[in-house]
Amino acid sequence: MRALTENPRALTFGLVLVASLGFAWINISNAYSGTPQWGQDLAFFHQWVHSASTGGPWASPLILEPQGFFDQVHTHLVMPLVVGVYGFLPKQATLLALHSSFVALAVWPALTLGRSVAGGRHAWLAVAAVLAFGPFQAVAIADFRPVGLFIPGILGVWAAAWNGNTRGMLCWGAVALVGRQEASYLLLSSGLAMAIFPWGEAKLRHGLTLAALGLLSWLGFVLAKPEMFFHINPLAPTVFPDSPELWQQRAGFGLAFLASGWWLGFLRPTPLIAMLPVLWGMMSTGREWHALWGPSAHHHAFWLPFVLAAGIAGSARIPKRLGVLVLFVGSSLAFPWARFTHAKPNLRSLTALIPLTARVAADYDTIHLLSGRTVLWNVDQLYMPDQPWHWKGEWPLTVDNVDWVLAPVDHPVEPKLGRWSLVAATATHRLFQKAPQP
Repeated sequence: MRALTENPRALTFGLVLVASLGFAWINISNAYSGTPQWGQDLAFFHQWVHSASTGGPWASPLILEPQGFFDQVHTHLVMPLVVGVYGFLPKQATLLALHSSFVALAVWPALTLGRSVAGGRHAWLAVAAVLAFGPFQAVAIADFRPVGLFIPGILGVWAAAWNGNTRGMLCWGAVALVGRQEASYLLLSSGLAMAIFPWGEAKLRHGLTLAALGLLSWLGFVLAKPEMFFHINPLAPTVFPDSPELWQQRAGFGLAFLASGWWLGFLRPTPLIAMLPVLWGMMSTGREWHALWGPSAHHHAFWLPFVLAAGIAGSARIPKRLGVLVLFVGSSLAFPWARFTHAKPNLRSLTALIPLTARVAADYDTIHLLSGRTVLWNVDQLYMPDQPWHWKGEWPLTVDNVDWVLAPVDHPVEPKLGRWSLVAATATHRLFQKAPQP
């Protein structure tokens, strides 16, 4: 232990490793029990990685969007690394562990920034506050989403800028960029705010350098990608949602945020000023970005690094570490923590019966358990009347495209199965196998 405390790099690595293992344990366990954050997209990513690692295309038709590495609406430049690691450990758990590690990497810049603004004890408490923050935990167990790299990447940019470290800014900026293309505008807004408002030892040249990185990377994505979609896009906001229930949920999230203590970031608000385009995009979309569980959990990756940077630095304005203590206590109590879920363990009794080489259609509850194969469709994609505009293959998809169907009881696909055999069933699902051809 003494060797760790005397070696800051070893200590930082140890903290990142422990956080990675803890979040990965929850992430993997929840997916195994049949309750990931969003099984459809987890299956999509697994299908994509499996295809690429076995010599197939860098694509997965499962998502019914443009295919190909740069042709998809999102580009994740980290995927070659993911495919390489998966080639050695071809399991879905590999993707889940990598995701949790990507998010847990944020411990490094959090520790660096905490030391820079107020010393080691402040840094320790700041890291504890980050790890205890419910939205951070939600992203850390959000299945597999490379967008999670926004948190360490953008937070690292602000930590390096505090010390006037240009090379560190560029390196952490690259970490964010390999996550997804939206990092380009996060870097641009960060650079512009940093060039105008005070932030540690950052000067005008640091802000302009960062803004240039964001602008050039955005232009690069525009030139490389035929289709580009931003989940939170300040330049193309949708009409403000008129759902009272949605705004009530957002108000509840806002109150929990105030209770968490991270409002202390207003004492050093430059990162929050940089976050204004993100805030506008969040408010003007109907997406449920406030949710800590489900398909939208990963959306917190857009705003978290700005709030964490401002909060860690702002809390140092309150003497005797009272500010960072408020962060830690508030983070611990304001939001629910990540948890283990075991809602649907019985579904594995059905998925275990399907050979890995089989062509399968499954539903939203089971599809991630059956991913990592050559052919996988969502049962709700069968017999869809409207063909996606980019789809080049046969349409509609039918039961002729698969040999096994796992669907909820009384699903509309059942009348299409004809002489298929009912192999097994639970209270909620039925498993069918195509009858052998004469």
